[in-house]
Amino acid sequence: MSEVLIQLFVQLIANYTGLRIRTQDQEALCRKLGSRMRSLKLSSPEDYYKLLEGGIDQSNTFSGIAAHGEWRELITLLTTGESYFFRDSGQFWLLENVLLPELIAYQRQVSNSRGNSKPSLRIWSAGCSTGEEPYSLAILVTQLIPDWENWNLFILGTDINHESIAQAKQGLYSPWSFRMVEPERLPQYFQQRKNQWKLEEKYRRLVTFRVGNLARDRFPDLTGELSEIDLIICRNVFVYFESPVIGEISQKFAKTLRPGGYLMTAHAELHGQNLTELTPKVFAQSVVYQRRDNSSVNIPVSPYQGYNLPSSFPLPSSSGIATSRKLDPLKHKVNRHKNPPPLYQSSTSSSDLSLKNSEVSLLLQKAETLFKADRLDESLQTFQHIVKLQPRHFQAYYLIAKIYANLGNYRQAERYCQQAISIDAMSVQPYYIMAHIAEEKGDLDRAKYWLKRILYLAPLSISAYLELAAIYERESDLKRATKMRKTALDILETLPKDYSAEYAEKMTLSELKEYLIKSLGTQD
Repeated sequence: MSEVLIQLFVQLIANYTGLRIRTQDQEALCRKLGSRMRSLKLSSPEDYYKLLEGGIDQSNTFSGIAAHGEWRELITLLTTGESYFFRDSGQFWLLENVLLPELIAYQRQVSNSRGNSKPSLRIWSAGCSTGEEPYSLAILVTQLIPDWENWNLFILGTDINHESIAQAKQGLYSPWSFRMVEPERLPQYFQQRKNQWKLEEKYRRLVTFRVGNLARDRFPDLTGELSEIDLIICRNVFVYFESPVIGEISQKFAKTLRPGGYLMTAHAELHGQNLTELTPKVFAQSVVYQRRDNSSVNIPVSPYQGYNLPSSFPLPSSSGIATSRKLDPLKHKVNRHKNPPPLYQSSTSSSDLSLKNSEVSLLLQKAETLFKADRLDESLQTFQHIVKLQPRHFQAYYLIAKIYANLGNYRQAERYCQQAISIDAMSVQPYYIMAHIAEEKGDLDRAKYWLKRILYLAPLSISAYLELAAIYERESDLKRATKMRKTALDILETLPKDYSAEYAEKMTLSELKEYLIKSLGTQD
């Protein structure tokens, strides 16, 4: 295929879907185009281009092939979204403790002012992939609203990939989708079906799924569902779009929100955009955007008035912020950094040093206990006191980085990761955090760099292979994704039968092995 024709395809795809095909992805694009041409028995790429070009009009055909239907098939190849329940614990903490309580309180006030009308809450998960995000929101909303059955709840999930939407409607998920969920809490919301879990029907009924094209669809739709939305969540979607398309979509989002409604994106996805109708609001966990013309909105002084918040949140933790489970690599039996020695020997006596080491040891136990209890501010202060006493304390720097990462403060997280790496460049733990931060920012090349660094240092790191596989799948490089999973399975086959370690994403190694065998069998 000529370079000119490749660029014509790239531009056509951008115009129709908003998707950005990077230079390094164009070879994979050619393979996908060739696959569709063979399926349709088209003799030349020029004919396939003419077919797609007619897709703007749903009635157009080429050689008897419906153009609109072919776009659906191609989009399935171009988009391979990856999601899981309660992704980005910092943002879900913000939703649970700030944004949703405020919106719920406002809607209660509106309902009370109208007399007997039911309060309503309208949420849109745009780019919802296979449905984990809108279902997470449904579970969260039912916990925050004790009388939710007396509300008009509308939760919409849309995605451009029709196969993802079909899967979302089933509400059936493998253990891989629950890596931020306590396993013992799954039966409260899901029914086990062999090795998968199906969401209870009462939660599935709360979510409506539609195929949607953010670049081409017209919204707000004042006669339909997409208007007067309280909360729009569009995370890890804009990373695939060109900047002008991001601007156009964000403007449509602003008009679709009701006055005072919120837009939440992944971190830094709207950086550099001219947001004339949205006001950024900065929280420790994330930046969110509120519709500007909100002067008429009268939200109560305390957004918690009128109802009782649940004392404990069922998924994934009591505050929604991941504890030490978040960002953990596959656990190793040996931790060489439990009590690292100080960098230098000062003129203080050995008894003074012994007292200092004892104090640090006690502080470390206290900080880790606070960390596991989600008391992150207190834990952070304790860890920072430790590094004052022992400026070369690897574990303290690493856990400070983890706290900041879980709160969405990636700049500080990266800073403390680099401090930990400067102390011990051979430990893989900080590299996992750096990889996850890069992925959340949408910098997949950087994420792959850190994961490959992990494999160089620890070639048996199953987590790194699987995370690389997920990234390659997201980039539609199925060949490499399959290779990564096969390598992970080969490693699992070599482990002794009595190996009792648990995979960090809440699957035992035997469950992970079964999952990989099934996954690879499906791909074959």
